[in-house]
Amino acid sequence: MSLVLLALGSRGDVQPMAALAGELTRRGGDARVVATADFADLVADHGALFVPIAADSRDAVALTHAPFAEHLFSTRVGQALLLRRWVSDIADPVAAAALAATQSGDTILTGVLTRDLAIALATGRGGRAVTVLHTGQLPTAHAESHFARDSFRGSARYNRGGSALSWRVTTSLGMRASAPARAALDLPRGRSATATAEADRSPVLIAASPLVVPPAPDWPANAHQTGYLTGPAPAYEPDPGLAHFLAAAEAPVYVGFGSLGASGAFNDLSAVLDAARLSGRRIVAPAVGGAPVGRASRLVYAIADVPHEWLFSRMAAVVHHGGAGTTWAGLRSGRPSAAVPFGVDQPYHGSRLHDLGVGPEPLAVQDLSAISLARMITRLTTGEYDARAAEVGARARTEDGLGETISALEALGCLA
Repeated sequence: MSLVLLALGSRGDVQPMAALAGELTRRGGDARVVATADFADLVADHGALFVPIAADSRDAVALTHAPFAEHLFSTRVGQALLLRRWVSDIADPVAAAALAATQSGDTILTGVLTRDLAIALATGRGGRAVTVLHTGQLPTAHAESHFARDSFRGSARYNRGGSALSWRVTTSLGMRASAPARAALDLPRGRSATATAEADRSPVLIAASPLVVPPAPDWPANAHQTGYLTGPAPAYEPDPGLAHFLAAAEAPVYVGFGSLGASGAFNDLSAVLDAARLSGRRIVAPAVGGAPVGRASRLVYAIADVPHEWLFSRMAAVVHHGGAGTTWAGLRSGRPSAAVPFGVDQPYHGSRLHDLGVGPEPLAVQDLSAISLARMITRLTTGEYDARAAEVGARARTEDGLGETISALEALGCLA
């Protein structure tokens, strides 16, 4: 029996699954990750087997440059529509890769975009499905435990009903990818009205720390919170230029916005260069917009792909987009951190950072400018948040989400 991990989405969806698959492999298990072809190296770096989907995750970001898409991307409903369109565009290669990766009796771990696909595979091949979440998405009446908490109101009934609707919509976004698999397995086509209920009968692992996503008392009995899927810290040697920059003066501030930065809000270094000048703080930032790796100015160093686990602990503070994995890396570093969220679950994580006392309120991406970024950097580096960030970081580093997840899978009989 194998474990097949369906990881359709951005790096934030793939890296945790790759870390889990790599750890299962090191323990002698048979685990493979199904993700778009651009993540082959990432999965290989974690020591896991890889089954490529003949598509590129960066095409999802490219959709935000289509006519009217920038306006859609600024709303939660618009983001869902763009995501549904991307899944529809690559439905056939997604289904083909998933079918090729699975065998009779396999356990399929799936993110939200492939829940119905996982159910189809489990039904057609005599296996089982387990949903893996990286944030608070399960229906609940408790705002602090749900990523759309800004839409919650005073009524528990309203909140429960609204989050249940959000859950059904989220499950339905990837249903186009299950249609070719259902046809190949001679199963009836899935219906959005019943897909969520069918998937909800299978276990759900909430792979997020209770520090970030407080457990809700009304989560279902088959939901198990295990913690973030953080693998062993990778061995890393910085290039001489970065090593010199880090050692030359006081610790710099990290500013980076993940794969969504290319959506248009952060596709060059101009705001970072100006924010460094205005704040007087040195900055380390990804080399976006075709910028070369190295010194971008006296105060800014542009980097390629540097592991957050290595980098963040060497920063004075961290400014990021609020992705689940980056948020956790920032907390574990023990450094003050704050978010400039683009959408989806990122505003929630940014607000949780403020709730925890490790940084100021998130800065909406629509308000991002050199001046507002400089103000955030200054606020983070006054010492106001240092003690609390160190305290939360120490607590975060005691968690073993990877081990807890494997224990949960063993208890569920998925690793027999």
